[in-house]
Parts: sequence; C-alpha cells; structure tokens
Amino acid sequence: MELIRDIDRRGISKVYVKEKVFFNEDDIKRYIDIFDELKNDGFIIASSYEAVRWRLPCKATNEYIPLTFDIDMFKEIKQALKIYSVILIAKGKSSSWVRNVVDILKKAVLKTNGFKQTLQLEKFLYSEDRSYFAARTLLSFTDFYTIPNIREVRSICEGVQSEERRNRELPPFLDIFIFDEIVNDYFRKTSEEDQLRYKPIQLWWAITNIIPMRPSDFLKLKSDCVRMDNGRYWITLSRSKKVKQSVRDTPPLQTIQINKEIFDLVSNFKLDLFRIGIESEYLLPQSFYNIVRFNKTDRMRNVVEDRWVRDQFGFILKHFHTKIVQGLYQEDYTMEILPSHTRHLAIINLFLQGFNMLSIAKMAGHDELNTQSNYYSHAENFVESYVYNLVKSGLTDRIGSKMGDGFIGWRREAIDRGKRYSYAEAEELFRKVDYGFCKDKDDFPNNCGEDCRPCYFYIFKPSINDYDKAIKWLEGYSKDIGTEIKDVVQTMISTSQALSGSYRPDLDESLKSKSRQLQQLMDHKALVEYKLLEDHLHE
Repeated sequence: MELIRDIDRRGISKVYVKEKVFFNEDDIKRYIDIFDELKNDGFIIASSYEAVRWRLPCKATNEYIPLTFDIDMFKEIKQALKIYSVILIAKGKSSSWVRNVVDILKKAVLKTNGFKQTLQLEKFLYSEDRSYFAARTLLSFTDFYTIPNIREVRSICEGVQSEERRNRELPPFLDIFIFDEIVNDYFRKTSEEDQLRYKPIQLWWAITNIIPMRPSDFLKLKSDCVRMDNGRYWITLSRSKKVKQSVRDTPPLQTIQINKEIFDLVSNFKLDLFRIGIESEYLLPQSFYNIVRFNKTDRMRNVVEDRWVRDQFGFILKHFHTKIVQGLYQEDYTMEILPSHTRHLAIINLFLQGFNMLSIAKMAGHDELNTQSNYYSHAENFVESYVYNLVKSGLTDRIGSKMGDGFIGWRREAIDRGKRYSYAEAEELFRKVDYGFCKDKDDFPNNCGEDCRPCYFYIFKPSINDYDKAIKWLEGYSKDIGTEIKDVVQTMISTSQALSGSYRPDLDESLKSKSRQLQQLMDHKALVEYKLLEDHLHE
C-alpha cells in the first residue's frame, strides 16, 4: 500500500491509500504527521502518537471505539501496528473494523511470541470464532510488515478455509405477523401519553419494513428526513456501509418515495418532541431517550452525535417485547424480533412485489447484487406463513387496509366469513353452484372466473351426500394452488437473477407479472383455506 495526500478543489486535504506500503522505521516521522492531521481533524482522539490508548469516533455505532497498543514486549511490532492502524483509519475503514484488526493482531503476537511459534499460530487461528477473518487479517498485515517465519505463517493462514455462507436466520414468520398486528393494535388503541416512550418502535417498524435499512441508518435519520414535494412524499437517509477511499469521504444520501402514512407518522412524532421541549438535528435525540428510558440509573452516554445508540433502541424494543407483547397481549415468541431483522424482511417484501435485484440492491444500499440473493430462499416460507396467518386470524378489512401500504405492501381483499345459513335457507336465497351457493345477485355471471372456489361470492355449502367429495374437491384446489405458488416464487427468483446480469425490459415486466400472479394465488389460497377452516369450525 502507498499512502498519498491530495488536495481537492475545495482545498481540503485527503489521504488516500494505494497498494503497496511496506513498514520502514525511517518513515515513522511521515506517519506521525499523518496521525497529527487525523487527530486535528477529529478522526483520532489521543494525547499523542506515542499514547498507548487511542479512541476513534464511530459514526455507525455513535460511540467512541478504543484502540489499545499494549504489547510493549514487542516494540517494533507495536510500532508497525500503530502505523498500520493509521493507514487503515486514513483509508476510511470503519472504527469497529480497525479495532477488530488491532485486537486480532495483538492476540496473534502474544500467542506466538511475536510470530515466532508457528505451531501456536495454528492453534490460535482455529480457536478463533472468525478464523478466516483472523487469517486474512494476518495475511494483509504481512504484506505490510515482514515477520519472522513469514513463509510458514502465510502458508498456515492461506490454509484456513472461508466459513460457509449461511442464510441469515430470521424469526418464524408467524411470529413476525403476530408482532405486526400487535404494534398496529397497540398504537391504535393506546393514549398518546402512554405510547410516547414506544413511539420509536412504531417508527422503526413502519419505515424499515418498507425500506431496507440497517439499524444504524434508521438511528441516523435526521429530524427533517421527510418532505412533501408536488403531492408526493419522500424520505432521505444516509447509507453507512459503502466502500471508502478516504476517511473524509461522507456517506451517500439516498431519497426514496414513501406513502402519506409514513410522512404523517414522522411529522406527528416531531410535533410530540416539540411539545415536550426537544429540538435536535436528529429524529431520535439523546434528550428524548433520557425522558423515556425505563432504567433511570442508565448512565448518560458519551456519544459522537446527538442521537440514540443501537443498544438504547434495543433496550426499548426489549421492554416492548416484555411489557406489551408478552404482558399485555399474552403472546410469546420462538425467537425475538431484533432491530436487524426488518431490513431482510423488507428485501423479501420488495422481491415478492416484483422489484428486480438491481432495484432492490439500490434501495438496500448493497454494493454487490449477490449480497441479497440468500434472502430469497426465505420467500416461499414467507408466502406460506402469510397465507396461514390470514386464515388463522380470519382477517377483516381492518388488517387488509393496514397492510395495504405497510408490512406486506400489497392490498388484501377482506376474507368473508359470511353468515351461517342452513342448506334450505341458502337454497332459497342464493344461486346453486358446485358444492355450494353464489351470493352474487346483481352482476352474475359478469363477476365469474374460471372456478368458484376462490371467489369472494362463493359459499361452500355441500349437501350431506356430497360432503366428503366436496371436501376433497376444495382440498385438492388448495394443494394445486400451493404447488403453483412454489413454481411462481422459483420463477421469480430465476428471473430476478437473470436481470442481475443485464437489464432487460421484457424480463422486468415478466417479474412484475409473476408478482401480480403470486398475489392473486395467495388471495385464492387464503380464501379456500378459510372456507375449509370455517366449515370445520361449524361441523
């Protein structure tokens, strides 16, 4: 790596790193100058370069990350590690990533007596939870600093295999749907005074289930993040995980269209803050946390910016799980919903709505298209769970309307429970069709499709003699729809992957068409399954 300084058109000095730099004690003065420049600009907090402990302000976590160089037994390696850290910081590596690198290298130095005991190095690498990361970190460091037994050390590190990439574990989707219903029900029924401390939960759930956002990006939302322009509503956010060339590169801003409900939710929350005397650059400032925190002994945070840190939000969410979900609503989980989960749910949701990989990657802030591909393996289970939840809950217009622009993103027709009629009453009132009756009196047969079974107007009401045959007829249709749903989801996945190679309008339209087909199939399956459940409940 080569460290160079450049002056941009605004006269701002930037330090860039180009391959390759090698450790040379004669260059220490030059690196101390760069350290001083970074220190003066607030990127490093330390009394001097010689200090054992430095601190790095981390914009992602909103906290100060310590770097401790306490390996005085190995003075030259310590010097090399400090310079290496300065290079990484100047390059714009995240503060937490730099700390992980420093901690791994210190451990390796101490375990191997300054890289001299290679047998101990092998034991160290395979005892680490992130052995591949540790091995790659050592290899990168040996490109910069020549260590004893370098060939043997590199051979050991290169032999460490990368961890198998696993699908990200998500809570059972039924738990997610239950949580969704509770959040909406709680904020609809509870007084504004009682719900204020949980308002960040409502904001997080509403925004991040539509827009794929990391928790840190949600907590970095500015107070003026939403706006209306020509009758449309927009939200502006920053993306934290972007490749940098310099520590002075600022995170890119992204503006995404939202619905009026999100706009109103954020605007009303800002009014709530104003009423209690809180004004800040950020939507969730520390002063608000100090009012709503449940543990009054929780210490005041030394934060980089006036906004919540991640564990503060996590604490409020945990309290909501305990007091509201488990306490008030008497619901429990197989796995608690965490702040990071909604980003992945939003990606699945966008995919099922027919967005292609390129669009989703842009909205999610992904630098690589394959980053999101493992989420799609959850899509089929998501669909099955959603249909099952519709059936189990017997959802009405209230839920369908709520989901229209929210969690699921498409509108659900109400599931008609219908009035229970005797067979004789149904014969007198309605038109007889296969194994039941049609309630459409006004526009028959204009509303008819190819099959009565998924129709809104259809009442499943077989005669006693036809009952067993009718049940098999209804169950068979539900099974066929289930198979078709799986086929459509798999086609959407392969089409989206094809679009990731090169954009083709015909494939993009095909993806949207399959999404519409999927939504219709989900509606049909839910209606048919509900008819079966309803019949069972009234046997």
